[in-house]
Amino acid sequence: MLWDYIIVGGGLSGSVVSNRLLQQDSSLKILLIEAGPNANDQNLWPNATNTMGGTYDWDLTSIPQVHVDNRPITLAQGKALGGGTLINMGLWTRGDRSEYDIWGETVGDKRWSYDGLLPYMKKTESYWNQSINAQQHGYEGKVHLQTPTSTNRTYPLRQKVLESWEQIGVSALPSLDANAGDITGVAEFSECRDKGRRQTASAVYSLDGITVLTNTIVAKVLITGPEGSPSASGIQLDNGTSTLGKEVILATGAVHTPQLLMLSGIGPEAELSKHSIPVKKDLADVGKNYADHILSPSAWKVKNPDQGWALGSSNPVFKSAANALGSPSDFVVTTSIKGEGLAKAIEADEGKAPSPDHPLLRNGAFFEHIMLYTGSTNGSRVSFSGISLSPTSRGSITLASANIHDSPVIDPKYLATAVDRYVYREGMRQEVAIAGGADTVLGREILDGEAQPQGVSEPYTTESTDEYIDSRVRASARSVHHPMGTAAMGKVVDTNLRVKGVCGLRVVDASVLPVVIPAHLMVAVYAMAEQAAEIILQDQKQCTKCIPAPGKGKNGTAIAK
Repeated sequence: MLWDYIIVGGGLSGSVVSNRLLQQDSSLKILLIEAGPNANDQNLWPNATNTMGGTYDWDLTSIPQVHVDNRPITLAQGKALGGGTLINMGLWTRGDRSEYDIWGETVGDKRWSYDGLLPYMKKTESYWNQSINAQQHGYEGKVHLQTPTSTNRTYPLRQKVLESWEQIGVSALPSLDANAGDITGVAEFSECRDKGRRQTASAVYSLDGITVLTNTIVAKVLITGPEGSPSASGIQLDNGTSTLGKEVILATGAVHTPQLLMLSGIGPEAELSKHSIPVKKDLADVGKNYADHILSPSAWKVKNPDQGWALGSSNPVFKSAANALGSPSDFVVTTSIKGEGLAKAIEADEGKAPSPDHPLLRNGAFFEHIMLYTGSTNGSRVSFSGISLSPTSRGSITLASANIHDSPVIDPKYLATAVDRYVYREGMRQEVAIAGGADTVLGREILDGEAQPQGVSEPYTTESTDEYIDSRVRASARSVHHPMGTAAMGKVVDTNLRVKGVCGLRVVDASVLPVVIPAHLMVAVYAMAEQAAEIILQDQKQCTKCIPAPGKGKNGTAIAK
């Protein structure tokens, strides 16, 4: 059989694109291939339960990272239908309008700006409240959203935490909504849960009518055609079986998509030659531009656990049915990082003092803080997760071998820039200020200093030195599991998501993000996949699935269906 579309990867983007293509044209023959199993028929986990490191996780590991004490860092990536939506925490954050607009400007296409993607963000979601920023939200989408307010989870520290952020200069966003284009400030914790239940992309975007192969490994894309004008004609499985299709769509994520491109002969010539892979298309940026968010945790002692401030205490709030519907948290807080130190860090990285209109000096969304009312079994601790949202460090994906079963070499280069190290240090100072400082009601009345981690010489305090904070971050930093950028739009794919110079091949996943989205990536990828399906169908109608190879004139002319 000649398939109309072969989609490799049944995660979030692969599920959305498959569903929407068939929905718009029921005559299409679509084959979806997923390396992991089908877990859609399970009664999947409630609230924030995740299965990272379990059956449905690729459980990848980076090479040792120089700037985090030469530690290898674990990277969780979903390995099943639904991909990351099967194992993640379910936090629903769009990110800031400005970064989407930079995306659109970078590639010269307003479809990828905030306003260009907004209709697809709205199309995805079923928002819980029609009176909050109604022009920014959708109400009939497949993904249901919830907050502590919508699920009647009333946590006892809510007002004190809100007051404490205000006391250190971080104000509440209007309606506590960070999913309306502006994220800097205090927002209510928003999750993609339906009455507390996980929503896996492959379940809410039905795959009925699509031929699905699970537990199946694609070894490479079949590339045919004359030299200088390659075309994707199908895929080859790891058992040698070949399957032909009119178009191949890669949706295997920012780690495996560049690996699969390179194993198919598409990538940097030097890298392919190193592994004796015949070069079908020399694309220097495949595997480059890798970015990821990182997290450093801290735990803080509760002065009087008997007062019932945290999970594990006798407070009936934490034993109620409502509490089981979501994560034990009220807010997601996004802060800016300003000051002379940022300009000095930029100068250290770039070799010259930045102008006042430097993008980093205008950026407001650098750091995310999540306070969880959990950290012990008896209510004696709360915890913070500090997340760097706008890293400037860029890493890479390269090949370990020419065998698809060998994990690629993952080198995120965490904290490799002076900017990233400065931002992280200042972000952690903000957390120490709210949790351990005398200026906040939280620090004065509720908490009693950091719960000193094992092996650490001293706890965080407002007097902690730069050197000490840096050392703590190096020792504790971990991935937030948001890899992106390794098949960047404008460099590897065009704005219609077609691989440059290769007919009949597209990429639809987080690897195409040309800029770092300061958010948990689900919203961005859902919206991208929704728009991608429309673009693909429009190209099908216009017979424009192929683009000329750079400098090759008519050799890449479109082939009629």
